[in-house]
Amino acid sequence: MSTTGLVCTTAVGVLTLGIVLFYVLPYLVDRPVHIDGERPSTEILARIARDQCHRAPDYPYSVAEARRVFRARINCDADSCGAKHEAVWTLIDAGVLRPSSRVER
Repeated sequence: MSTTGLVCTTAVGVLTLGIVLFYVLPYLVDRPVHIDGERPSTEILARIARDQCHRAPDYPYSVAEARRVFRARINCDADSCGAKHEAVWTLIDAGVLRPSSRVER
């Protein structure tokens, strides 16, 4: 094999390896893996974290209670605070709050 052929083959091999390492491999590593009908692990972890701040109530809030909890938990995040999460969705269901288009229940 000539020197030019060896250089070209090496360059193509290095280029192919670079494409696999920087484009294909991260896609395979980062994609979510879950069986249809099961909840993804990120959702399960979010639910666990939500109960670590202030626990969600055992009963549904009334609108007045939801307003009070919503104000009392002003510094809490609705994703990590079960009480605020339930208060927010009670107020949304009652028509008091309007969620943004990107919010999922």
